[in-house]
Amino acid sequence: MVDATTLSLLATAVQTIVITLTLIVFIFQFRSQERAIKESSYQNLLGRYNDLMMSWNERDDGLLARLVPSGKEFDTKDIAVFRRLLISYGIIEEAYELYSKKWIDEESWEQWNTWLKAICMHHLFPALHSATAGMYDQQFQEHVSKLLSTQPPTRAG
Repeated sequence: MVDATTLSLLATAVQTIVITLTLIVFIFQFRSQERAIKESSYQNLLGRYNDLMMSWNERDDGLLARLVPSGKEFDTKDIAVFRRLLISYGIIEEAYELYSKKWIDEESWEQWNTWLKAICMHHLFPALHSATAGMYDQQFQEHVSKLLSTQPPTRAG
């Protein structure tokens, strides 16, 4: 026959197993939610990229002109390009932050970095990078500074 101590130990063991299995289920659920949040963040970034490509807005030229270094004259076409570069810069910074958090993989980041390298070659981009110093993540700005030092800007943009 089984005595009370054995039954108590058996009940404790069963409770421990049930609690352990419950914790394992919670861990898998939390990991699944974390993956969903990461994917959602990246999809939001891609949505913003698509919005950028589909939009054109000239209302903010006055505000944007304040970022232009003094002493340089930019026409309305340059201001419009400057605006698009600024929006692109912000979106790519978001991709960089997702990459630095390991929320997007190396291959995905390299696609964004290729876009960054392309806009770094635009003749207005170095002025934008200088004008926005301190407005973006420091590591990202250092990354952009390195890119700018390795490839000269081109007039065609």
